[in-house]
Amino acid sequence: MNRYMNNAVLTALLLLSIPASADAMRCKNALITEGDSTAEMLLKCGEPMLREDIIRNEENQYGNVVEVKYGERWTYNFGKNEFMRFVTVRNGKVIDIENGPRGE
Repeated sequence: MNRYMNNAVLTALLLLSIPASADAMRCKNALITEGDSTAEMLLKCGEPMLREDIIRNEENQYGNVVEVKYGERWTYNFGKNEFMRFVTVRNGKVIDIENGPRGE
């Protein structure tokens, strides 16, 4: 019995260490999911509180390291009773939605 309890505790700790992924976000009476366009998200949710470029360094064909923008992270704050949402956008599409801390 003790062995099963240890496995259950380890499994719970493992699940808690995985970042929360929402896969969907409610804006008023609308639902935004992965794959939706940024235009649709703007119509349903309005402008985000913050837009940040997601940049990575890559080496070009000449061996120079250059910064390449490969997406954006949009932050929505729906108030102190709701979780903030971090939406990753690439090529005009929502590719990931994550829960953040409670809003302010």
